[in-house]
Amino acid sequence: MIIQKMNNVLVKHGKVTFAIFTGVVIVSFVWFFTPGVDGSLLFGGNIGAGTQYGAVLGHKITYGDVSSARQTASLIRAATYNMSPQRVQSLDEDASFQTALLMKAADVLNIQASDREVADVIHSLPKFQKDGKFSAELYTQYKDRCLAPSGLGFSDLEEAVRSMIRMQKVPMLTASNVIVPDGEAEAGIESMLQKITYHLITFEPGSFEDQVKIEDAEVKDFYAANQSLFMSEPESDGLLAYAPFTEKKTEVPEEQLKDYYELRKGLFVKEDGTEKTFDEVKDDIRKELETTVESDAAIAAARAFNKSFRDAIREDKDAYLADPQKLFRDEAEKAGLKVSEIKNITRLTKDDEELHIDHQLVDAITILKNVGSYTNILTGEHGVSMFLMTARRPSVVQPFDDVKEIAQKRVLSQRENNLADEAGSQLALKFLELKDASAGIEELVKSLKGTWHAETTKTRFELESNPYMQGVNLALATDAGKLSSPDKDYGYPVFVFVSAHTPATAEEIAEQKEMLGSELKYRKQEAVYRGIQSWILNSATTVVRGRNQE
Repeated sequence: MIIQKMNNVLVKHGKVTFAIFTGVVIVSFVWFFTPGVDGSLLFGGNIGAGTQYGAVLGHKITYGDVSSARQTASLIRAATYNMSPQRVQSLDEDASFQTALLMKAADVLNIQASDREVADVIHSLPKFQKDGKFSAELYTQYKDRCLAPSGLGFSDLEEAVRSMIRMQKVPMLTASNVIVPDGEAEAGIESMLQKITYHLITFEPGSFEDQVKIEDAEVKDFYAANQSLFMSEPESDGLLAYAPFTEKKTEVPEEQLKDYYELRKGLFVKEDGTEKTFDEVKDDIRKELETTVESDAAIAAARAFNKSFRDAIREDKDAYLADPQKLFRDEAEKAGLKVSEIKNITRLTKDDEELHIDHQLVDAITILKNVGSYTNILTGEHGVSMFLMTARRPSVVQPFDDVKEIAQKRVLSQRENNLADEAGSQLALKFLELKDASAGIEELVKSLKGTWHAETTKTRFELESNPYMQGVNLALATDAGKLSSPDKDYGYPVFVFVSAHTPATAEEIAEQKEMLGSELKYRKQEAVYRGIQSWILNSATTVVRGRNQE
């Protein structure tokens, strides 16, 4: 689906916007976000926000720049995947620096991003789409559900997108001047319009079910030999001290509402693409600007409780060991936190807003090992919490009768997969014995219980535009009359038999020349873009200094 959305952006807004949107997704997905980076890496050891971290193009990059870049990328990733900014994993320190130096390069080169470009990217994010179009309703829901609890609004996301667009434009300045000579264009278009005719061949494990007979003794033996597969999840009970965020209302003058509207007209559009009037969106803007989430009081109360609880433990450790629950309850209530009991928490526990359970809390609880241990302060979407473990039931091997059906399915799946792999190997060997591959391969595939899929004919350009379609890469890499090597990315053997490569006709080339000429230029621009981006990244320097280790 995301590729389809990208293609829609490409058609509607052109290559530049497509490149920007692709960049946003790459930053949020390929630069993998490392868990546990909460800013301590950037500001440990009494290093201030203004301290120099590195430099690019002769200009200083501070620790504050790196932290800001990390927060910008996290906010974009949160919007891309419809998550709260507090729940996304953060860029690691190196990736944060790379983002910061590209943003600094944009400042040095005075690169700007228009409101229209910002709107185009936000309108293109898959999670804000409904019926193939941007939905202002989904966008508002995201703000209310994910941004507002973090004290953020539309403007914060818009500025993050603006920064990312400016960053992506840095290498684009050079890439935009790329030229594709006539000879290169002609050869490229002919290659892209070449037709590939092929059959997809799959050996799916379910096809071999009738060949597998499983005895109870075999299932019991598998259970006995693989008991780690049949362990229950460790369960934890405990007390949860919780301070909820509060919603705060402030009155905003109408002039401020109008100013906000004028700056962001491009974000307020109807289904037909025309802009909404101020009167049509005034109430939505008022709700956005007048409603804020107040988190300071909850955080202050939680910190006060955390300090008093730890101080009380240090002052009288024996009392804590004798009755940790009483000390936890007493100190939490003094600080104004609500205390509730939650039970049977495992790593598979689902979010429960009513019980104040979220994924972050579950992760923290499952790390605890001993009764009486407790988490650090956890800031969630709707409040701040701290958990004390009161009981823990360890993982145990579940009785055979309770997991017999699961064991049978595992044995069956294992046997079916082995048979599918063996059939795939037999196809590769017996194909070499065929005197007429085109005439004999279908019968050979079926005799081995493989699936011979309907014939498909696509141009190279069509195949390259659908990289996630099964067998695409195999078809592109296989000569006519040949069987591809096997691909097991789907968990079972997949082959492609290519029956023909057909050159494009002169008429087809003439018809597609203009569109594919633009595509070739875009591909060349993208290669130059990546090269310039790498050069900027490699030209940066960092300042090395010692840090306090805790």
